[in-house]
Amino acid sequence: MAYENFRVEITRDETRDGGPVSIEITAYIDRVPETDAPTRGMLTRASRGVWNSRLQFTGDFETLREALAAIDAACPEAGRIRCYEYTVDDEYPREVAALLKSDGEWHPGDSPPAEGV
Repeated sequence: MAYENFRVEITRDETRDGGPVSIEITAYIDRVPETDAPTRGMLTRASRGVWNSRLQFTGDFETLREALAAIDAACPEAGRIRCYEYTVDDEYPREVAALLKSDGEWHPGDSPPAEGV
């Protein structure tokens, strides 16, 4: 049985007043995240002692649907989510197609450029 975990991280550019949020989802596939500080099943304020101060909210989710619902509740103005996959075979997370919001629903966007291009 495969193990999947979707980690959501919401950061804000604090160098500008009212800076936009940046949202990332990393899908851990057959791999356990290195840290277990995020809450399970909901987004919570990131602990300042553990995370960089730019990190505002974080959480781990069992399904992508749950992760997207939490993002919509916390940041309804969000229109783009950067996405990564981190499998047991990868040394680092690999960027995959971003999710873009259109008509209130999330859809895959363009694939990231190939490495070395």
